[in-house]
Amino acid sequence: MLWKEKLDSFLGYIFHIFEWVVRALLIFITLLISMQVFLRAAFEYSIPWAEEVSLIAFIYITFFTLAIGVRYDLHLRVQLFVASFPMPARKAVEVLNNLILLAISVLMLYTGIKLTLYGVASIMPATRWPTSVIYFPTPVAGLMCCIHLVLRLLGIAHSDVADNYIKGAFKE
Repeated sequence: MLWKEKLDSFLGYIFHIFEWVVRALLIFITLLISMQVFLRAAFEYSIPWAEEVSLIAFIYITFFTLAIGVRYDLHLRVQLFVASFPMPARKAVEVLNNLILLAISVLMLYTGIKLTLYGVASIMPATRWPTSVIYFPTPVAGLMCCIHLVLRLLGIAHSDVADNYIKGAFKE
């Protein structure tokens, strides 16, 4: 196995972990909110930290799912219009698309690091956790997107969706 394939396989493993984390957090949020509703209705008791923790888990789900979407090339495209272009133009549009996504990912990484460091100084009221816990998934997802997009631009990581898009498989 070539080093390129090993690197892509290793990143695939990391993204697989992200997928399992998202699944676990979704189950956790569902159980926590269900328990909160039951306790409030049955015993007029509310878990003080439930809203804060479920919000944090939802933020992690959102950003990790964003990174997974970039990995599997699930972002939106206007395929009908671009499908009428010749193949070199479709390749150029795909490269431009990846460059734009890379620029957004770099911004996520940069601002996420700044927000995470800034949030260390403040504390959330219910859990007493630092606010940086909320911001932490932003640079993590930004970094994973950056790595994958750079590998895609270098031709190391491939996307079946992008390949079919470039070949004109979506032409109507």
